[in-house]
Amino acid sequence: MPRPNVLASFIIAFTAFLALAPARQSSATDSAALLPVSEQARAFIGKTTAQPLDGPLTRRRAERMRRTMAAADKDLPGLAARLGCTISNTTINGVKVVRVSPEGVTPQREKRVALYVHGGGYVLKSALDACALLMPPLLGMPVYSIEYRLAPEHPFPAGLNDCMAVYRAFADRLRAGNVVVFGGSAGGGLALAMLLRAREDGLPMPAALGLLSPWSDLNRTGDSYYANEGRDPVLRWGGNLEYFADAYAGDRDRNDPLLSPIHGDFGGFPPTLIVTGTRDLFLSNAVRLSRRMRLAGVDAELRVWESMFHGFDLMPGLPEGGQARAEMAEFLIRKGETEPKAPQ
Repeated sequence: MPRPNVLASFIIAFTAFLALAPARQSSATDSAALLPVSEQARAFIGKTTAQPLDGPLTRRRAERMRRTMAAADKDLPGLAARLGCTISNTTINGVKVVRVSPEGVTPQREKRVALYVHGGGYVLKSALDACALLMPPLLGMPVYSIEYRLAPEHPFPAGLNDCMAVYRAFADRLRAGNVVVFGGSAGGGLALAMLLRAREDGLPMPAALGLLSPWSDLNRTGDSYYANEGRDPVLRWGGNLEYFADAYAGDRDRNDPLLSPIHGDFGGFPPTLIVTGTRDLFLSNAVRLSRRMRLAGVDAELRVWESMFHGFDLMPGLPEGGQARAEMAEFLIRKGETEPKAPQ
């Protein structure tokens, strides 16, 4: 143990050294080059920055953004063909649903289905997205993706009501333990809200639940909302996500568990896998959610991927995303083999 005067001298000398050392501010490209991740992820992080919007999400602005995203998704039919997926459109209890079925589904697996709730900040995207195509071959069962209504034209609770209408239609399969549920980003938050409402209504829980970077709190609560602002290449709160929250929630209390499920009671929920990354703006959402679930007695597992950002697990062509989806599918299949808990 150094004598106090020696220790004080060391601190003074070290402080002086730091003051004389040349300051260097690393760029996103510099830091991306050092990441222990795939070349694809490094390239994406180094070249992509989450941009602020030019104002609140009006209907016209939302429509313009949807057109841009639709153009970017023009290759989805080709992806479906390469994966051997069959796509069909149907309506369940008045709600449009896209059914994606993989090749080679066994009769036993045909009895089982997955319900998918897509992301997009409650404002963008549609039921037919990359994740809706990539997951069925991994699960080996049909996936029903819900085309719920979007804000700002249809704010809360329109989207939740649509999801509940579809969920009710699968009540018999739910009771038999033949349904798993998964969702990404806003779709993860909506999947949680759907199960909270289902439990209130006395409906059975699914056999397992998968959440990919879930938006479980519409409030800006949690360390990563600040620490990862500017580090997540996909999401930012200021001038961006705050407008999505406004469009969906309006003037409603954002502490309502059906808007921010982090405030819900998760007693009786099924086994749940939550996936996020260290750069994800929603990292704190995932950490807080997993802890609340475990405290409620849920078999909840949290997997945090080094250097990964929001929605990495939804992106085709990203090795880490493919691995995360494979792990999610394995979890849903394995946990889905047991009988779901009765609603409490």
